Amino acid sequence: MAGPVLLYEVKDNIAFITMNRPEKMNALNGELSDALRKAWQDFERDPDALVAILSGVGGSFCAGADITPRATNPEVPYQVHQSYPQNGTKVFKPIIAAVHGYVLGSGYALGIRGSDLTIAAENALIGFPEPKVGIAMQPIDYLPYMPFKISLEFMMLAWNGGQIMTAQRAYEVGLVNKVVPDSELNAEAIRWAEMLKEIPPLYIRSVKYGHYRGNTLGFIDREMEYVDFVHPQATSEDAKEGRRAFREKRKPIFKGK
Repeated sequence: MAGPVLLYEVKDNIAFITMNRPEKMNALNGELSDALRKAWQDFERDPDALVAILSGVGGSFCAGADITPRATNPEVPYQVHQSYPQNGTKVFKPIIAAVHGYVLGSGYALGIRGSDLTIAAENALIGFPEPKVGIAMQPIDYLPYMPFKISLEFMMLAWNGGQIMTAQRAYEVGLVNKVVPDSELNAEAIRWAEMLKEIPPLYIRSVKYGHYRGNTLGFIDREMEYVDFVHPQATSEDAKEGRRAFREKRKPIFKGK
């Protein structure tokens, strides 16, 4: 029997959050996305967890969204996106990503954009394969994390599969904080976590709030507004009743559900 798709363990005040779909290179399906969303909530509430380390089992950190049929639930809005921590609004504790192998698409959104600090193994390959299957990406996925010229290079080349960014190149443009030999990845992530444990939690909270408020929350807020307000109405029983009544040429009976 397959094990859980996400492992969560707190040890020495560090929450180890580990994606566990190695047979799919930790691609995000509905189950893993939901588990990550809950893990961020648990981490923020857990008084014993001061810092999190996000990683992936197997040969890759995360190869992106699982695009196999029925991998996600169409009734859940932005199900894969909901796996990303809501930094600066609901998650204020520090998150370190320890990335290796493929860090693609949604894996980039988790390991680079969604984490406060990123430690990369030398074998890490970072980029976006989405255009090859016709999936549009938002500018938030690469801005404001890179200078203007580099962001254009990344979008026009990496997005088209021409250049997947190496760990060293990612370090040079400021996407990752440290590159280490593959065998040292976990130890280095723990070393950074130990440093963060020495910083007052309220100080980290204020820094995260200010950083994300100033840089990214406009994009994130609009997406979450859709999740919280628009999608529930669009998929409600009242909305379905309205469409049925229109087709049947009768007055709808709304129940506020």
